[in-house]
Amino acid sequence: MRLKTLVSLVVCLLLVGMFSAVATAHSREKNDADPLSGEWEVSFYVQGQTYPATFNLKLDGSKVTGTAYSEHTGAGTLRDGSWAENKFSFTLDFAKHESIAIVGHLEGDKLVGEFTTEGFTAKWDAKKKASAKPA
Repeated sequence: MRLKTLVSLVVCLLLVGMFSAVATAHSREKNDADPLSGEWEVSFYVQGQTYPATFNLKLDGSKVTGTAYSEHTGAGTLRDGSWAENKFSFTLDFAKHESIAIVGHLEGDKLVGEFTTEGFTAKWDAKKKASAKPA
């Protein structure tokens, strides 16, 4: 009887481990398939100064949508966003600031690239904002 109980316990543990591995792999595939969606803490580098901003991005297939905000520009919306082969581009439109053309790529866990606005081009990068942990 003990052997039967032990075998049942081992089989249950193996099944739980197998289902856990499958669920983890599926979650990892989903995250790898969508590396852009989420809130990003952005740094624009202009003439030795750093200007912070926030991007909220959403990836749907090869289309990128979202919003942006900085103290300098105010709130903005993203248009003409595209994603292909680890590279993306979009334009940010603002009510009281010239549009900003963004190009970039994923480099590890960061976004890096260049932006063009007001007649110049400069560098920018971003780190994904850490999600709040449930209480």
